[in-house]
Amino acid sequence: MLTALLRDPRVIEAMISALILLGSYLAARALSYVFQKILTKAAARTTSRLDDNLVVALRRPLTLALFLVGAFVALHRLPIPPLWLGRVDSLLYVVGVLLLALALVRLYGIFLRWYTTESKAAASAGLTQEFGPLLRKLGKVVIALLAAITILQHLGVNVASLVVSLGVGSLAVGLAAQDTLSNMFAGFTLMLDRPFRVGDRIQLASGEVGDVESIGMRATHIRTADEMFLIVPNSSLVKERIINHSRPTARVTVRIDVGVAYGTDLALARRLLSEAALASPHADKEREPVVFVTRFGDFAVGLQLNFWVTDYRDLNEARTDAHVEIDRRLREAGIEVPSPTMRLLSEAVAAKG
Repeated sequence: MLTALLRDPRVIEAMISALILLGSYLAARALSYVFQKILTKAAARTTSRLDDNLVVALRRPLTLALFLVGAFVALHRLPIPPLWLGRVDSLLYVVGVLLLALALVRLYGIFLRWYTTESKAAASAGLTQEFGPLLRKLGKVVIALLAAITILQHLGVNVASLVVSLGVGSLAVGLAAQDTLSNMFAGFTLMLDRPFRVGDRIQLASGEVGDVESIGMRATHIRTADEMFLIVPNSSLVKERIINHSRPTARVTVRIDVGVAYGTDLALARRLLSEAALASPHADKEREPVVFVTRFGDFAVGLQLNFWVTDYRDLNEARTDAHVEIDRRLREAGIEVPSPTMRLLSEAVAAKG
């Protein structure tokens, strides 16, 4: 009876299918071993982390894909009714598409991370902090949408009508979330136009000054000098005027107004102001300070000192150093800095007496 059973074509096909399934499993395990023992060690010898991440990311999807191919071949040799065979094929197709989408998401993330961290062009342009998270999210969304459309089309779902229905629904959502969408599109504008970058010091139209911590999809986070966070909607930043203290260079101009008494040697006073500015360690020694005579006031001759600081972060320190040096040098030179005074007429005083 066993001999007759072994001669049955259906039994033979089932045994062959089982062997194919077992062979695909063993092949998948062998491929996993090659990835884990051989390719991992080979990738560890290189300086770049790109190949190491690729080996780790591709090991599981490729081994599962190899097993799925064997399962597909084995199932098609079995005498399964066409209805059930079609359902099994659909299941294997969906699993295969999901594995492919998972592999593409991992590859996209690895190559994007490698480009934004190890590429000199990307690092110099600041792509790591600004565009990295946005591109990573957009890539995952696009791959997920393509995988979903592929699966739905294979299952017989009319994707075109579904897209139309989603369009009508998205219109209603868009009308209900106009402010959110406005901030999102403004965030795209800021990232593409790049009027400022992460780390830049900017001044808002309302007068607040701070360093840009992050540029999000809805709002931009700014850290002020007193360690407070300003969360400003992106739409406001696009519409209002912004002063960027970090661009095109980190240098910044400092202006100090000083009044000296009438009769002062103005050439001497101008030289002393220039020397006081250069005495600050934060001043730009490559650019000579400039001192202008700005006005003849009621009580003093107005002078304006203009000098440059190498880094805008040292603006307050440089201004303080210059004020201290100006006061000291003018005192040593005997130059008076007059202040407005009120003189009472002797008649008025006598009348009060």
